[in-house]
Amino acid sequence: MNDFYLLISDNCPLCKLAIQQIHSQELEEPIALHMVDIHSDPELVKEYGALVPVLVREKDDQEMKWPFEPTELKEFLSL
Repeated sequence: MNDFYLLISDNCPLCKLAIQQIHSQELEEPIALHMVDIHSDPELVKEYGALVPVLVREKDDQEMKWPFEPTELKEFLSL
């Protein structure tokens, strides 16, 4: 199972859409999705404050920035 981290912030409507999009993907292998509120770390706020939501793949630290195109999202989650 691959781990992914979704960088989010409170009251972020785009973050809610990103979560829905990720959960709606039909994947061959399950994933573990971890939510990370960027406000828990000042460095994350500095780096990602205007960019959330951002999806990070743990195994290679690759990032996918919003907006998530469905085909690209599925490919990103499947690698």
